[in-house]
Amino acid sequence: MWYLKVLNKLVGFKVIDFTDKLFALRKDKQSKTNLIKQYLKLFSLLLTIFLLLFLTPAFAATPTPEPTPLTLELLQERLNSPIQNEGIYTIDLRYLVINLTNENTEFRNQFYQLLQTKINRSQTPLGIDLSNSLIQGELSINKLALVTPLSKAALSPLLTPKEQEQLERDARFLTEPGEQIPSITIFRGLLKLNQARFTGSVNFANTFFLQRVEALHTLFSEEANWSDTHFSRLANFSHATFGRDANFNHTTFFKTAEFHHVHFQGVTNFTETLFYNDANFSQAEFSQLANFTRTQWLKKADFNQTIWRDRSLLNKSYFAESLLFNNATFEKAATFRESHFQELVLWRNVSLLDQVDFSNARFTKNVYLNVEGLTFDSDRAKIFGDTGEIGKVLYISRLEGNQNVLRNLVRNFRQQQQIADANQLEYTTERLRRQQLVIRLFAEDGIYIPYTTWLIDALQWLGLSLLLLLSADGTSFGLVFGVGMIAIAYFGLLFWLVDRWRRRYPKPILPTYLESISMIGSFTSLTFGGAIAIFQTSEQPSLTLLCLAGIILPIPLVLIGRLYQQGRYHDLLHLTYFVEDGSMRQLRLLIGRLPVIPRFPFFRDRYMPILWDRRWNWLNYYDFSLNNLLKLGFNDIRLRDEHVPGIITTLAWYQWSLGILYIALLLWTLSRTIPGLNLLIYLK
Repeated sequence: MWYLKVLNKLVGFKVIDFTDKLFALRKDKQSKTNLIKQYLKLFSLLLTIFLLLFLTPAFAATPTPEPTPLTLELLQERLNSPIQNEGIYTIDLRYLVINLTNENTEFRNQFYQLLQTKINRSQTPLGIDLSNSLIQGELSINKLALVTPLSKAALSPLLTPKEQEQLERDARFLTEPGEQIPSITIFRGLLKLNQARFTGSVNFANTFFLQRVEALHTLFSEEANWSDTHFSRLANFSHATFGRDANFNHTTFFKTAEFHHVHFQGVTNFTETLFYNDANFSQAEFSQLANFTRTQWLKKADFNQTIWRDRSLLNKSYFAESLLFNNATFEKAATFRESHFQELVLWRNVSLLDQVDFSNARFTKNVYLNVEGLTFDSDRAKIFGDTGEIGKVLYISRLEGNQNVLRNLVRNFRQQQQIADANQLEYTTERLRRQQLVIRLFAEDGIYIPYTTWLIDALQWLGLSLLLLLSADGTSFGLVFGVGMIAIAYFGLLFWLVDRWRRRYPKPILPTYLESISMIGSFTSLTFGGAIAIFQTSEQPSLTLLCLAGIILPIPLVLIGRLYQQGRYHDLLHLTYFVEDGSMRQLRLLIGRLPVIPRFPFFRDRYMPILWDRRWNWLNYYDFSLNNLLKLGFNDIRLRDEHVPGIITTLAWYQWSLGILYIALLLWTLSRTIPGLNLLIYLK
């Protein structure tokens, strides 16, 4: 074994020969002394290993020193012997009890005076390290640091050229000559508050920290005022606890701001705060009101796994990069009214117990709000937003695991009568279902799928694709209207062609030049208008046009090609194929109308051939196409029942069949887009 080999090297003989050596003692008494020495050496080695493994950690663990009350003599000693912390000189005030209460006024005055004198007269920046100390009473940084006017010409001469350059670079608010000159407190050195406990309030307001600030695991029992403060370097408050109000109003963070796992037990105020770099609030807990109104986040804002037990206000804020709220919990209302989002917002697995408001929020193009795994955990949970806009920015990448999310969001917007947003989410649901079907149909993972199951999935995919491309799953009336406009124009042109362009030889039966221009021009205009409607309403306009072309082009073109190939030689060749009901002229809803007139003679007598010799004759073909597709027309125009080529009759019946499907699609779309037209759909 490997450990025996190691012991062999250490003690100088084979441990496994122990038994043999033991019996050899009886035969060779001269080796007795050497053997005893070797085993003593082995015993010493094993004892040393035991002490290192088990006893050393107990002795090595340094006990935490008890806090020592700070006296003026001890303070003077610490001031005279600053320590180095990562190359920065700091005044060592660790593991102390510092009494700054009103009952200790004399010590408090001396404390501030001695510290300020030492810090301000130092040629090099001096920091303060209060780690693991207990500070009783109020602590004010204004009494410790350097106060200087905010003017390029009036900066304190105690600042080094490098500090002045840093201040001018970061403090872009330095006043120009002629303006009123405010003043600011400048803390030149490192400030460490790690694991410190403040029993009274702390005042760090209107302070410019030139070095980093560390407050890890710090306890602020009373109010903490950091308003109008500027952090030129890292500000780390991770695992800190703010027992009362935390005021960071109008604060500027030039570098990373770390508030990871911070517990804000009082009111949290970050209004008009500016974050130039990343801000990390992950796993933070806000027990009372959290106000982030008019906050600017120029880098990533991380609120993952945060808990908001009271209202949260993020109104009129600006997010230049991603905003992360994954696994966050909102127990009370949250508002993002009038906020601006430049990049994606992640709300995955968020738990809502109250309403969240995105009204008047602005999302730049291609920016979305990822709500995968979002749960509505109470009856009060709701999402508000601008009608017709909020539904477009909600994003879910897959259907699996998000069915309840989509169902809850649809119900949320239905209850608020935001039909467009509810329809947008239902469209998203069906689009994801189609994506799921595609994966199942073309899976290459070796899983056997029965043919019948595969065929059913294929038919579902085809039907769902048609609904999505031609009507956005019944959620876009404009898209359905554009599709219908192109279809009516196309079939109108075909019927005009087969009726007016009979032959060239031996005796031409052709339309007039003016009629041809009118027909081709009107067809172009209608088709162009329909295409514009499709491009404005469809997410995939090219595929929508391709799908429409696949429905209306192949069969009619084959029929017409065959018609002109075989020629037309039949009775009544010189008369129109179309007749109209001459008994009345009015706008009619012709749901039960068929494209061919019946054979009953008296019924046939009501129908008269359309007038070829009128300049507006080309409108009759659009009327017939409108009757077939939309079941609505100005005149009841049909095919005559005598001497009509079967190909033309087939073409008419083909459009009429498509019209049945189109009118169903149109009515279904209207029922989903007009509130109250079909109340049953809101109950699902």
